[in-house]
Amino acid sequence: MADTSTAQAQLEKLEAEHAKRIAALQEIEAQLSAVRAANRTAKLTEIKKQIADYGFTAADLFEQPKPPRKPRTAKTGEAAKPAPEAKYRNPTTGETWGGGRGRKPAWIAEAIAKGIAVETFLIQKTA
Repeated sequence: MADTSTAQAQLEKLEAEHAKRIAALQEIEAQLSAVRAANRTAKLTEIKKQIADYGFTAADLFEQPKPPRKPRTAKTGEAAKPAPEAKYRNPTTGETWGGGRGRKPAWIAEAIAKGIAVETFLIQKTA
C-alpha cells in the first residue's frame, strides 16, 4: 500500500511539473511570436525598398507556371493518317502489329528473347 501512495505522490508531482513547463513553453512561444511579428514588419519594409531600388516585378520574383501545351492535331482540311497495315499477328491472341517505329509489343519482345524470328509471325497476303 505504501508503494501505491508513493507512486501516486510521484505522479502528482510530475504532473504539476509538466503543467509548469507547458505554461513556460506557452509563454516563450508568445514572446517568440511577438518578436517575429515585429521583425516581419521591418523585414517587409526592407524587402519592399529593395524591390523598388532594383525595379523587380512580380514576374521576376515569382515563377509563372507555363500554360499547358495543346495536343497536336491534324491540320485543318487534312485527314488523320490511317493506322499502318498490320504485318504481324500473334497466333495465340490474334493481336496484330504493324512493325513500324516505336516500342515492340510484349509478345514480339518475348519471342525475340526466346530466339524466335519475327518473320514467323508475318501475316500471309492472299492474292
